[in-house]
Amino acid sequence: MKATFKPLSLAVAVAAAGVAGTSNAQPMDLAAETGLGDLALVPFYTVRDDWTTGVSVINTSEATQVIKIRMRRAVDSMDALDFNVVLSPNDVWTGYAARAEELDASGERAIRWFSNDNSCTVPALTASADTPYLQMPTIYRAGAETGYIEILTMGETVDELQPIARAALHAEAFGGLPADCPKVVRNFLRGTTPVDYAADYASLPSAGARVDGVINSELTMNSTVAAPGYETSAYIESDNVIRVSYFIRDGASGTEFGNAAVHIADFFNGASMTNQVQGVAAGDLQGFDSPDLNGAAPFSANQLGIGGDYGAAVFGQFRSIMGATQIINDWSANDTGNFAVNTDWVVTAPGQYLMLDLPAYLTSLATTSNCLGGTPGNPNVVTATGANCDFRDLPLTVNATVYSREEDEIGVTPDEVVVSPAPIVPPTVVTFDREVNVVSWGVGEDGEPETIINGEDEVISFPRPEGALAGWANVVITPDAAKARAICEFDAAVPSIVVSCTPASGGVPLIGFVAWERNFDNAPASNFGRIVEHAFPDRGQLQP
Repeated sequence: MKATFKPLSLAVAVAAAGVAGTSNAQPMDLAAETGLGDLALVPFYTVRDDWTTGVSVINTSEATQVIKIRMRRAVDSMDALDFNVVLSPNDVWTGYAARAEELDASGERAIRWFSNDNSCTVPALTASADTPYLQMPTIYRAGAETGYIEILTMGETVDELQPIARAALHAEAFGGLPADCPKVVRNFLRGTTPVDYAADYASLPSAGARVDGVINSELTMNSTVAAPGYETSAYIESDNVIRVSYFIRDGASGTEFGNAAVHIADFFNGASMTNQVQGVAAGDLQGFDSPDLNGAAPFSANQLGIGGDYGAAVFGQFRSIMGATQIINDWSANDTGNFAVNTDWVVTAPGQYLMLDLPAYLTSLATTSNCLGGTPGNPNVVTATGANCDFRDLPLTVNATVYSREEDEIGVTPDEVVVSPAPIVPPTVVTFDREVNVVSWGVGEDGEPETIINGEDEVISFPRPEGALAGWANVVITPDAAKARAICEFDAAVPSIVVSCTPASGGVPLIGFVAWERNFDNAPASNFGRIVEHAFPDRGQLQP
């Protein structure tokens, strides 16, 4: 396949939103009880220094599943790397992100996604290495050392007789390997009429018509030797069948953290098959930018020959169930010299890219133009000033009240009766200006905050009273009050790259955890880490 992940231009790879005015037919749900869904979010990944981040994706169903895996960088959630995995029934796919050992042409260690798994990936992994990999393009690599991961179902085959299902199936005749991964890959090429894939399909099997790639959201094809020269595979909405877990490992110390991803059930209401060649900026509304946290590919429901609600424009519903203003968790900064228990908090606000006029935002990255707040509407951006471009919840104002477990350190008059434990420091206000934020509670030998899993240049910390070694904190999150908030989508009436932004309110979508690291200087083999998810007391109670 000649296609690359992204054309090497900052003006390319606009993350696709859905069609304004449509909605999911059944309400999505935070799948906390079942632990399964059709969307999973890994709140944090890191490839800094010796850190690696891995995921495991389980297809728990009897149907072939097409999965999108996408790394979004921490600074602004731009799509830094994405690819597809095709899982046969009951299949498991595993892989991990890490830095390359060698330097690339830019003098940096490239970011790569490695996997020894045999399941078919689109594109195929680079096989000229001990561990095959896909390499992150440089377009959004700056700032992508940390971020979060989206894992979305694109659809499942209508039955296991579909050509792509047969090609992806691990077969004894092929030594337990998939029967034909190159055939699988050909299903994800692109058409010759990006704004009207159905016109391509209507022309078959005329001379010169394409015989590989995406036809629409629920139909792809691959070439064959036999007449008419192609065969099609059909897809429907995936059930809530994926189970995703992840780990974050420090290769230097051997400390590893791990947990299940955040699973959302009933996120999609239809298939969303997209090509892995071009994106929206190339005029392709069925490209690699979709699906995303606004649902299916833009205009899926408008394509000829298919019908139904494809779960587009669902970010508002996602905000409704994931929105929160309050976070509660514990912390530790206990370092006795030979033994230390330190913690980092991760707070991620997924989907903020859907609150930007992305064509204008990407132009601002590539030029000296601005992307500023303003008034939601259509047409949106004021070219001269850059106004009407940024409607994100960011930056977030964070008001943290820190509590101690040491009852003899309560900051009140000694003979006063109190409810214990009581706050021992006044609330601290900081700002989260990124979509993935790390709060470090530990303190290094120099007295400065010491992080576990983040870069030292990005440390955020909350003051603690002298002598307090552990406790808990109650954090209140407030979106930027200085600008209007809105969700930006492609205009359903215009089959081109036109963006409309509609006002939004409610809580900010939040996910995250506290990472605990226990270090024993005299017994490094005993070092270990663990992850405890945050509590969000008012999640889902703040309607947009």
